[in-house]
Amino acid sequence: MPLTGELEHLPIVDVIQLIHSTRKSGTLNVYSRKGEGTLVFNNGYIVGATHSEEHLRIGRILCESQIVTPTELEKALRIQQAAGTDRRPLIATLLNDCGLSKDSAFKALETLIELTVVEMISWTKGIFSLDIDKIDISDDYRYLPEQLREVNLDTQMVLLDALRIFDEKVHAGEISLVDEPLDKATDPRLDDRDEFAPGITVSEEILGLADLDKVEKKKPRVFKSLEAFDPAEIHRQVINKTLPLLTDTEQTQLADFLAEVAKPLGVDDTVTSATSQAVIIYTANEFILHAIMTVCKRNAVLVFATRSEKELDGFINRTINKGLEPILVFGCPNENTSGFSEQQLVAIRSRKMAIYQEVSVVQLATPADYIFSLQSLNDGIRAVLPTPCLSERRETFVTDMIYFLKTFQAYIHSCFNAERRQHFARLRNSLSGLRLLRNAPDISLSVLQLIGDMFDRTMTLIVDKSELIAERSLGIVTDKKQGVAAAQKFRLPIPADSVFYRVISSGEKFYGAAEDRLLEELLYPEIGAPLESTFFLMPLKSNDRVITLTYADFGNNPSKYVPLDFIDFFVGQAEVAMENALFRKQLIKPSKPQEQH
Repeated sequence: MPLTGELEHLPIVDVIQLIHSTRKSGTLNVYSRKGEGTLVFNNGYIVGATHSEEHLRIGRILCESQIVTPTELEKALRIQQAAGTDRRPLIATLLNDCGLSKDSAFKALETLIELTVVEMISWTKGIFSLDIDKIDISDDYRYLPEQLREVNLDTQMVLLDALRIFDEKVHAGEISLVDEPLDKATDPRLDDRDEFAPGITVSEEILGLADLDKVEKKKPRVFKSLEAFDPAEIHRQVINKTLPLLTDTEQTQLADFLAEVAKPLGVDDTVTSATSQAVIIYTANEFILHAIMTVCKRNAVLVFATRSEKELDGFINRTINKGLEPILVFGCPNENTSGFSEQQLVAIRSRKMAIYQEVSVVQLATPADYIFSLQSLNDGIRAVLPTPCLSERRETFVTDMIYFLKTFQAYIHSCFNAERRQHFARLRNSLSGLRLLRNAPDISLSVLQLIGDMFDRTMTLIVDKSELIAERSLGIVTDKKQGVAAAQKFRLPIPADSVFYRVISSGEKFYGAAEDRLLEELLYPEIGAPLESTFFLMPLKSNDRVITLTYADFGNNPSKYVPLDFIDFFVGQAEVAMENALFRKQLIKPSKPQEQH
């Protein structure tokens, strides 16, 4: 039987995280006055989405993302129309007949799902219904290439991107948090019947593969007789599966604690909180994973979990590249689980600490294993947290576990705050110096130095019409410790398809990896290519025009966490100082002497 609830009592972010943490499969239908949408989950991962809004269609997304041209889209739609009932989905048509790459197609599907979640996050009033295990795979999948038959997106990463996009849209005034309440007395979709309307199956329409506007969606109806969505019941199911030796009373006590600690501070806090931290946990203990996901949620800390060392590297790199501040948590050794013996765990941990030296590492260990705990501290672990063991203290296990989870929540919160305090001290000192600057070159240099404190290589690029001029740099011409190097003065044209062009045009920063001809063919031959492809571009504007770009990368070192919000704030203040400096220069500019007659 489907589970139903109201968004006013359980925000959609919490619903999505619950489905992910409990590895549920099924279809989540959400209805509000602002619209209606569907997310499809397989073992907690998002495999599809659909939305009633016209702008959330795959063709429009492909065009707006410049993945295909309007001409190519029109060609694909004409091919579909000519094929009649034998037509293939839009993505398949573009792939087979219009030269669309598989990577671009997957990226478009991922974007469609992210934007659907963004829309749903803004719905503060409405009804959701989770139809457990209802996933009907359409026969239309035979049209899709092998790589696209399983769209299996990491839910936490999708949610992370959606929250970031949502926050930007709220601040830009593109999304309103005001929502109309559902009126059960007048809405024909809500009545007392005992049956649930046919759900939307996982088909080409769910994945956004159909044409732009031809399909009429059936609106899901939610009825009063459906089973209420109880978060505590989800926790009880996990506890019953992973800790079957606990009594019913003990299971209830632990489930009630998790349900209580997971309650958001408020709908607005849950929706608009800026997520900037992440816990990455390497463990085979399903209960510990679920519990840590739950206790971290209230502080807007995302949790990523894996049992694979290869995936561990992927999570660390992706969180860093997305501007998250990560802490790596290793679970207790388990000699009965492959890959998690004490020896294997220490080896994996040592490799990660050598590669990601800036990432804090925490180790979980049972109290009796004090030798392992001491060894971990000797190896440079930031902290070892004693974790309750059912076989060691059976009679107090639930009490011990609750105390451990409270302590873990408090420790992670303070741990992240310590890192933020260090970055804030750096920002405060830079701002103090900025207030004393009066000349434009000095202000531009202050931006270079602040960003240079956080990256290994940094360079100022002056924006001059259709080209960039290389100015001063840190860590490129000379060793970073030797300070700022003189301007190199080489010039770079700006291709229209370059990330640099998009940053200049939009005035928005860029942080991540991208294939860019300007980098590969023009910039890197001058300064050398970094170890990793991650780079940063920060525009500095005056009178709404970008006058410089600050380029930065990590040189010969791996990527690390960077507090982009602090950089944003400082550059915002630098832009005000720059406009004042240029205005003062205009005021004191000597006027031309009048001609003598």
